[in-house]
Amino acid sequence: MNERVEVIADPPFENESDLRLVRLAAETALEKEHHDGPDSIAVLLTGDERIRELHLEFLGDDSVTDVLSFNEQPGWKDGAPPAQVDDSFPNFSEPRLGDIVISVPQVRRQAEAAGAPFERELAMLAAHGVLHLLGYDHAEPEEERRMFGKTDAILAEIFNDRKA
Repeated sequence: MNERVEVIADPPFENESDLRLVRLAAETALEKEHHDGPDSIAVLLTGDERIRELHLEFLGDDSVTDVLSFNEQPGWKDGAPPAQVDDSFPNFSEPRLGDIVISVPQVRRQAEAAGAPFERELAMLAAHGVLHLLGYDHAEPEEERRMFGKTDAILAEIFNDRKA
């Protein structure tokens, strides 16, 4: 399979419209912000327990989070790839950009708390995860404005509107 964006889901999160929306959001983010280098990603829709386990294993944080991004090509910064791409991954025919994991129950809680549609929150997190893979961050106020501005533009394109 040679897809740019592969979306998979743990049971019971295999809703086809969610899978299509996540693929659209990730592909739109890649089209708008990816400039060079590997662009193959996988997105996993899962539950709280699995994302909590991954959060603990990889980041040492024993809590549920909404999205995790695992970059297989470290060194990206603001959409620009690292100077050298590591193409030594033995399990893949081509280098990959990385993987994203999204907790569907957390998406539902956040959407409800914000009074936002579930679909918009899900698309936002898929785009947000791609932007992290591309080296965007939101640790500093200016970075946050830049990253969330890009997220808003992606959502506006997906939902054909002017507001996020």
